[in-house]
Amino acid sequence: MTYKNLVKEELRAFDEQTDERIQHGFIPDLRRLKKVDWFYNNVWRDPEFVKIHWMPRISNIINQAKNNGLNVIELGCGLGMLSLELARNGLHVTGVDLSPKSIKIANKYRDENTYKDNFGSLKYICCDINEIEFKREEFDSVIFFRSLHHIPNWESLIEKIYYTLKPGGRLILSEPVRSHFTKESARFAAILRTVLPTWENYEKKLGNNWDENSWNKIVDNIFKEYVLEDEHEQSPMDNSIDNAGKIVRIIGSKFSIVEEEYSDAFIDKIIGGLRGEHKYEMARFLKFLDESMVKNKILPPTSLELTAMKTKGASL
Repeated sequence: MTYKNLVKEELRAFDEQTDERIQHGFIPDLRRLKKVDWFYNNVWRDPEFVKIHWMPRISNIINQAKNNGLNVIELGCGLGMLSLELARNGLHVTGVDLSPKSIKIANKYRDENTYKDNFGSLKYICCDINEIEFKREEFDSVIFFRSLHHIPNWESLIEKIYYTLKPGGRLILSEPVRSHFTKESARFAAILRTVLPTWENYEKKLGNNWDENSWNKIVDNIFKEYVLEDEHEQSPMDNSIDNAGKIVRIIGSKFSIVEEEYSDAFIDKIIGGLRGEHKYEMARFLKFLDESMVKNKILPPTSLELTAMKTKGASL
């Protein structure tokens, strides 16, 4: 597939997903989230799940940017949730995305913002990120939040980012690395989904005539769901996710790595599917368990949080 066709297909798939979410009531504003029952096992189903799973790393990104200077650019900003929150924290933010539909929605929620105290500034640009003409040493922070893998030829983009960051500026990245997910991880996720109260009732889940073949089919389907294969495929680039080692190696060749953290062994497609009276307590426990599994190298992580610094005094 040519670069032009790849970008076109990626845009089409992303816009279809956006349409579905907005039509079913999803609000892309971290301070105005509401329950969206249409999501069956997505964390964004419930603001409390978002608070447990996503807000610690979102808060970390915001705090890093605040401590590193006022001028921030988010590349692949999508519907603008993070860009808007960064601006609410006094930063001067530029959000960039390829999708005119996403930028239109992002502008809408920026214009509707009622949280004016300490608001910095926020502008959106709709364009192909690979075609941006960056200014030299313009930004204090460049942020990718779950977006780097959507960008074709992202490796060559790192050079431009280095160019546009000020000395001491930071590249802040949160990225899925689903190629790390294993059949052992899928088997553990299958056990949790079977025994915990989820969107599927127990009669359906436990009504099988159990044998190795039927169990392996369940595990295989969950594996494909996590790595976005077959009917779980979302977009061309969402299914071209490389390993964390390549990301760290390429960024580390230009920048000094400040923070490198791994998470999300299984929790990504578990926590949003919880049901029942104690779902929030269970979500907090599963968050702890997931972190413990990664820390103790029992299961591999599928998410990378990386911060890299342009060394002060460095120049091209």
